[in-house]
Amino acid sequence: MNPSEFPNIAKSEVPHFEESGRINKDGLLPAEIYRLALDYLVITCVDIVFLYQNHILLGKRNQYPRKGWWVIGGRMFAGENPKFSVQRKAKQEAGLHLDVERFEYINAYSTCFSLRSQEPQYNGLHSVNLTYKTQLTLSEKNQLRLVHSEYDQWQWLELNAVSKLLDLNNELDRALLRILQDVQ
Repeated sequence: MNPSEFPNIAKSEVPHFEESGRINKDGLLPAEIYRLALDYLVITCVDIVFLYQNHILLGKRNQYPRKGWWVIGGRMFAGENPKFSVQRKAKQEAGLHLDVERFEYINAYSTCFSLRSQEPQYNGLHSVNLTYKTQLTLSEKNQLRLVHSEYDQWQWLELNAVSKLLDLNNELDRALLRILQDVQ
């Protein structure tokens, strides 16, 4: 096949190719295997920037690897299309049932955390975060509820006011600001 014959994939998408016959496992790895995997493998996550007019939703995470302000998201499952991961995380963590076409790809970010929730906590973890944004309606904004097992609180902030909430000497706070720059 000539490369010019490939289906046209928008540059604003993460191309996902899936051979038939791949066996996807349901569920999670046993904890002892997952802890070991985190020491040696880079995991892939999806993050969602929820927007309403000129405001962004930030959640204050209460678990490592990121305790502090961040956008909403979490780990992808093996074999999962990135957009379906985003749709799943929007439902699981924010209670929103959004059509997958509503999510617009922003960029991929590499984050190395010094701590993680799994033992040994101080081994940290490395993730690549495929980050998307979506505009919410007023009804969706009012319906949104972050899960308390992940987030202590959340706030809608004007995009230009987020830096007042963060410590610019903190590497991950600077990473969050970079994401927000790419949103604008």
